[in-house]
Amino acid sequence: MKTRQDVFDWLSGQLRFGIKPGLERMNWMIEQLGLEERPSIHVAGTNGKGSTVAFLRAMAMENGLSVGTFTSPYIVQFEERIMLNGEPIPEEALVAVANRVKACADDAPETLTEFELLTMMAWCYFDDTRPDLIIWEVGLGGRLDSTNVLKQPLATIVTSIGHDHQGILGDTLEEIALEKYGIMKHGVPMFHSVEKKSLIELLHQKGDDVESSIQDVRPLVKKIVDGAETVVTYQDLPSVVLGLTGHHQAYNGACAVAVARHLGWSDDAIRRGLERAQHPGRYELVSKRPRVILDGAHNQEGIEALVVQARHEQDVTVLTAILADKDRDAMIHTLQEVGDVYETTFDFPRARTRDHLESDGARFVEWKSWLSDWMEAPTSGTLIVTGSLYFISEVRTHFQSLKK
Repeated sequence: MKTRQDVFDWLSGQLRFGIKPGLERMNWMIEQLGLEERPSIHVAGTNGKGSTVAFLRAMAMENGLSVGTFTSPYIVQFEERIMLNGEPIPEEALVAVANRVKACADDAPETLTEFELLTMMAWCYFDDTRPDLIIWEVGLGGRLDSTNVLKQPLATIVTSIGHDHQGILGDTLEEIALEKYGIMKHGVPMFHSVEKKSLIELLHQKGDDVESSIQDVRPLVKKIVDGAETVVTYQDLPSVVLGLTGHHQAYNGACAVAVARHLGWSDDAIRRGLERAQHPGRYELVSKRPRVILDGAHNQEGIEALVVQARHEQDVTVLTAILADKDRDAMIHTLQEVGDVYETTFDFPRARTRDHLESDGARFVEWKSWLSDWMEAPTSGTLIVTGSLYFISEVRTHFQSLKK
């Protein structure tokens, strides 16, 4: 492989192997490649993982640390899944680690999945660059996710538990929770903003099993003022305007505050990190006139959080593309609380088709032409585009092309 496109083609070719839960392949690769675990934070949760990583990265950098992050999916470019100090992995490094991983994987006793190979590429990149801290975002679940080869992270986080990927993680919230709690390690503190009492009790039971302390971060939030900006007062900190907008971001920020304090970072670094955190596609304002917001809410809990914030907007229209494996009826019903909802499809394997949407009674539009018409003659004060991180990535790229 000589170019980034070569790497993408190779990884895409592995998608046919699907999802294969388990850590045996990852552990084999780490041993073969002679990789050492670096100081890490491990983040799981149904919603809020990426935002919590963004807050933590900003705080750590403000505290003078070099920080690697592994996240998914990407919004702007593929390389942002592996970052150092907020900068995507350069093409030369991407090609180098991909070739290193491929050479080892070709000799593996079992074929690795696309996500496992990508995770291994991140391990190799961070082995080369040696950041002070790595923040790993779980891809799916936790217990059997390829990121869960960490033996002794500095802290683990579960942001939330909601209905998502039931076919893989389980049908009930309790089953889903146990998969996410599977990132806990013996003696490593766990921080969470889980709301449901029974799930918190389950977390404490798991904590007792592995002798891990459990900290509910929600009490750190003393006051939230919602509006065009989200202003939060955390315990022992002056009020701060969060870099990420939305009521729910106060609790993602609280997860980061609690971990940062546990690691001894300064209050100034924590406050500046809260202010400066950036995360594309999370209630992101991409046009002021007319007002257009992109938000990656992609399940019922995420849509509910989006609607709480959207109520502060005036006269809302929604454009959404909900994937076929999500609860469309519930998500559309909730979105209709804030305005007219238009549905669409896009080029993605799990996207609903036009025929499928129209048979379900959707108000279907071809999104590119519809969006162009709306931008020329807005029919409301605010347009919110949502339903899938993959969809808003396409819309964001489309907006950037219009500006050129």
